[in-house]
Amino acid sequence: MMAIRLLRNAQISIRKRCFQTRSEYEQWDHCMKASRIRTTHDKQSSQCLEQVNPRTAAPFLYSVSPISERLLLFAQSHDNEIEDDGSKSPNSSLLECVYPLSGTRHHADSKSDADDIINTTDLKILRASVSDFGAYSRFRLAKFYSDVDALTADVAYRHASSSSNSEDIAFVTAGHYYSRKILNTELSKDLILRCYPTLTGRSSMEIRTDALQEDDSGTEKLINVCFTSMVAVDKQTLRPVKDAIQKLSTHNDSNHSNEDERREQERLRMRTEMAEKHTQIRKKRFATSMLLRNGPSSSPPTQEEMAAIHLLHQGSIVDNNTNDIPLPHVRQYTYRSSEIVYPEKRNVHGKLFGGFVMENGHTLAQYAADFYLNHANQQKPSNFDGDLDVAKDSKSTRQLRAIPLGLDEAIFLQPISIGDHVTFTARVVHSTPRTCRVVVIVEVRNPSNRSSAPLRSNRLMFVFGGTDFPNGIVPNGYHEILMHVDAKR
Repeated sequence: MMAIRLLRNAQISIRKRCFQTRSEYEQWDHCMKASRIRTTHDKQSSQCLEQVNPRTAAPFLYSVSPISERLLLFAQSHDNEIEDDGSKSPNSSLLECVYPLSGTRHHADSKSDADDIINTTDLKILRASVSDFGAYSRFRLAKFYSDVDALTADVAYRHASSSSNSEDIAFVTAGHYYSRKILNTELSKDLILRCYPTLTGRSSMEIRTDALQEDDSGTEKLINVCFTSMVAVDKQTLRPVKDAIQKLSTHNDSNHSNEDERREQERLRMRTEMAEKHTQIRKKRFATSMLLRNGPSSSPPTQEEMAAIHLLHQGSIVDNNTNDIPLPHVRQYTYRSSEIVYPEKRNVHGKLFGGFVMENGHTLAQYAADFYLNHANQQKPSNFDGDLDVAKDSKSTRQLRAIPLGLDEAIFLQPISIGDHVTFTARVVHSTPRTCRVVVIVEVRNPSNRSSAPLRSNRLMFVFGGTDFPNGIVPNGYHEILMHVDAKR
């Protein structure tokens, strides 16, 4: 319960990210929760999902996930059905991946209603592969992002499989956006990843991934959500290909009752409006970007933003005669990790799997946020209990681990080749008493040209919640100032 209260308090600080007002965010939040696709495994329904083979239906997930054979994958039996106008419904491209964490799974033969009992060893391996230490998020959010990166690619290819030039195009991830942790995750219940398209353009598409669990009454609850932008490119030139993606149908193709059709039509309308809103937000953020590499579109921080930086630097200087604790500096909470890209980390295109970047980036960001937490109180914990430290013989609690709340954005700039040397740098760049934001920059070096400067391949911004964050962190140097202001906007 304490972790749930921490999350609710932290959400107050993240509401205005990319939104002008709190009410605008709350409207988005309502649409996000109300517009998700509902599916059924009822064999009497035309919308019934049937179990499919991950090797053929989700080659990206199968090739990169070491536990793919322990998962269950479902899709509609009449997949790739094309409407009369040439469009495709979201349901026909949908993939549903189930982690059978409860210990039972539906029989592989879709004609059977029997459940298989997973043996104890396999269940322990499955749970250990996705578990986390926090009491609030037992399912590791880094693992969620890794599998999202794979599933969204499989859904993109599934949607475009009927295009005339589908053999000549490849899909690349442009970025993941607007991901939020909504409810507690229980490791004793099955977790569902439901992935489906929400908007298509001439060369790009938005794909939404919902993480769901059932409550004790059997009602699905939305746990996590993430939106992904995919781009269709020519396999040879890697340039965007126009008109490579089939249109997404704007009407409901179900054969349910009129009331069900009306509800699904309303959800479809909300999903479309949300996706269009996301496109507008990204265009606006690019137009007001401070990134130096963006050329003419880059602009410096405003006078008011620089004045706020000035106040932060004043807060880092305290009178030695007082007990005040100075604000920390970004350089104090900067951490690095380096990797060599080995062949087992490649995707079906022979490049580094993007989910590896997401998982490692979030893990390092969690490391930074955990150490940043309790900056003002660095004594050893007296007892460890999940997210919280409960002092013996005391009613007080002190949070030990930052709660992962999601990500604002994860931008993919260029692919990483097998054999490259990759460095992750995580910096805590913005802080309020309830939240902090960690930016992870991923840079790549080609070992055959050791004198060359590293190239930036990814930029990720994660959000964490807590109760004992300092009320501000001081950026040093212009690049840290830009990161801080961008995180605050």
